[in-house]
Amino acid sequence: MSDAAVNSALIEMIHTAHAHAIWADLSDKGRVICTDRDRLDLIHRLSTNDTLKLQVGEGCATVFTTAIGRIVDCVVVLNRGEQALMITNRGKTDQIRGWLQRNVFFNDRFQSKDVSQELEHIGIFGVYSAALVGQWWSGAETLPVYHFLETSLDESKPDDKTLLIRVPGLAGDGYWVIGTPGILENFKLQLAEHHVMEANGEAIEALRIEAGLPEAGHELTEDYIPLELGLWDAVSFHKGCYIGQEIIARMESRGKLAKMLVRVEVEASLPAGATLTDTEGKSVGTLTSVASMPSLNHPAKHIGLAVVKTAHADPAITLTGRFENGNLVAVKILGLAGVYSPVH
Repeated sequence: MSDAAVNSALIEMIHTAHAHAIWADLSDKGRVICTDRDRLDLIHRLSTNDTLKLQVGEGCATVFTTAIGRIVDCVVVLNRGEQALMITNRGKTDQIRGWLQRNVFFNDRFQSKDVSQELEHIGIFGVYSAALVGQWWSGAETLPVYHFLETSLDESKPDDKTLLIRVPGLAGDGYWVIGTPGILENFKLQLAEHHVMEANGEAIEALRIEAGLPEAGHELTEDYIPLELGLWDAVSFHKGCYIGQEIIARMESRGKLAKMLVRVEVEASLPAGATLTDTEGKSVGTLTSVASMPSLNHPAKHIGLAVVKTAHADPAITLTGRFENGNLVAVKILGLAGVYSPVH
């Protein structure tokens, strides 16, 4: 496929997300079933959010952190009653399962099983996505983020439940659909009948950056503390101890962050990882994600996410990025990404 054809396809995917809805394969995420009495309690004791308060049908994002408060992974936990479903980021499943298992006490009752091969995972995004999924899951449009519904999409298999989870949106609303491979293949055919096109990874990456959402391997790394990335809604400040709590609680109580996550517009396609400097040439941050955002009616622009010193997280500021060959490009701050005040 020529570069022009590739660019045309990308434009169509992004335009469709903003005008209608798209779906994307998210099976590279991990899916872990947690069972037995302490399935939510163990996660609660080891991560930032209050998973014990979750009622059946509710979920939340929570962060596993190191002893110094650095991010290991940000997972989503769903309370399904007799079991919890935990969604990990790409390549993190074994690490998180091992993290949990190493912290099981002698009297704990906890089991986990990696079901990533047994359950498929797609995302549905765009301005029409809420109305669209409401045709299969009644009440989808009013679901809070990370709350979910379960229904059978095949009348011949009433016990084969498919989950619909509301998630932070791309180009509008956002939902995850998780179910068995056969059911999801049929569901994809139904999406095609509703003119919902499949978007590739490049389109999803551009829409993620546009929405200001952090991602594993870019922002969700041990370089940063959850509060620096605007993950305050994934942190409870009214729960017991967990690994890394002291650092995170101290940062919140002092009301001072050294760094913040911002959305940026880049003058040229500067690579992720580039150092950003101020007008005096001093290093003030790092470009963590970057993508080309094409448009039907305007020239493509380069957008990104960056973690910068708090004093420079201001839309009035333009920073400078440097290519390896020494060429300089302007990096304009567009605004903060994420939540920066206590939610729980």
